[in-house]
Amino acid sequence: MQSGRCKLTENMGVTMAKHYLAVDLGASSGRTIVGSLDNGKLTLKEMNRFWNGPTEVRGTLHWDFVHLYRNIKEGIALAKKEFGDGLVSMGVDTWGVDFGLFDEDGKLLRNPVNYRDSRTAGMFEKVFEKVSKDEVFAQTGLQFMELNTLYQLMSLSLEDSFQYRSAKKLLFSPDLLGYWLTGNMVAERSIASTSQFYNPATKDWAYDLLEKLNIRTDILPDLVDPGTVLGETDGLPVVSVGGHDTASAFAAVPVKEGEQCAFLSSGTWSLLGTELTEPVITEAVQKANFTNEVGVCDTVRFLKSLSGLWMTQELRRNWNEQGCDYSWQAMEHMALEAKPFEYCVDPSDETFIAPGDMPKRIQDYCERTGQGCPETHAQILRAAYEGLALLYADVFQSLETVTGRTYETLHIVGGGCKDILLDQLASNALDRKVITGPTEATATGNLIMQMLAMGDIKSLAEGREIIRNSFAEETREFEPENSEAWKTALAKWRKICKA
Repeated sequence: MQSGRCKLTENMGVTMAKHYLAVDLGASSGRTIVGSLDNGKLTLKEMNRFWNGPTEVRGTLHWDFVHLYRNIKEGIALAKKEFGDGLVSMGVDTWGVDFGLFDEDGKLLRNPVNYRDSRTAGMFEKVFEKVSKDEVFAQTGLQFMELNTLYQLMSLSLEDSFQYRSAKKLLFSPDLLGYWLTGNMVAERSIASTSQFYNPATKDWAYDLLEKLNIRTDILPDLVDPGTVLGETDGLPVVSVGGHDTASAFAAVPVKEGEQCAFLSSGTWSLLGTELTEPVITEAVQKANFTNEVGVCDTVRFLKSLSGLWMTQELRRNWNEQGCDYSWQAMEHMALEAKPFEYCVDPSDETFIAPGDMPKRIQDYCERTGQGCPETHAQILRAAYEGLALLYADVFQSLETVTGRTYETLHIVGGGCKDILLDQLASNALDRKVITGPTEATATGNLIMQMLAMGDIKSLAEGREIIRNSFAEETREFEPENSEAWKTALAKWRKICKA
């Protein structure tokens, strides 16, 4: 493994386009995208797109990594066929926290389990019986979520499962696929930092914490930085990019150096925070439940993980299964037709985390909190949209408090920023300007890190300048509306949802 260097190819004084392949795997779909860099402009072309999500087998939610690998190889073949020797490199990013266990022969012992599986239920208590919550945070600086890798491993340790006892190596999702592609086992730092057993201050595994919890440390791989060339597959260099999709998405925020702004990566999950140079591990940060995850180029993603479009995605799935074939645009129009601020929901409440009957859960939540019952699809949607915007506002204010900074602008990137209604509601709720784009942020950040690894750009700032120049046409700006009404709504939301 090494940091690759590759000079720009020139022909008769004309710089030739160079092409990079991003494998971007979210919690509901995957795709391969080729980014072509030509005279300082980046264009994207999708090679293939495929389903990704949990499959329940005898009560356990699994990922299908063989399915993912097969589609990745198909994407590589399609890219090679179209771009030939102009294809420079590839990189893989995925969702966080999940992993596979491998035996001494490098074989996967079990299909990886999905983070929404119930096996981590009650693991907070089991961990905190041995190590205090304060100490866990002091060693990791990470937001407490029971789906984190720490609690998954605690479950396996207490169960003393055969796979856990037999394992010789643990690999997080992007590293697992990187190993299958190259034969090299490592842990890329940004994905490792989602585990809650990585120490962002020492930049190493939190060995002391794991040993106190009687969780194995011998299965942990060596750590590498984003931008490391991991190896090759079919002659194509494979780069360990920002392996956590949010690390790649934050890399693509077209912020200028020195600009004070907040970032929101919007998708199935919403990741709201900012970019810092050092972790902030304080009592106030712990109380606010913010996280210090590793970004690219020696940055820290200081943020809070929130439920994002998951609630509306589940609503659409439920209703479509019942014969209501709603488009996303139709759902936005329905929400606009409903009376504003009639019902309050907190999308981050544990009630809404798992797949299931989301309309009924929202109705039950409203009744349980003394609000009555939203009956129509429009009322339920309005509650979901406003709930997410008000959640953003609540966390945004906490972000300003714990960092001691004022952020005049929120940059929203990722597929969720195509939801124009939510973008406007977010601006209203935050009482701040919102700037959206690029929509393909994760893939774009993935590509930028490949360019850095291959020596085709010199810095993250240069990469972000390329992004600004390349995607200006899809950038939108939203100014806040009805500020006083939204301030009143936020106070009501906090009284009902945060009581």
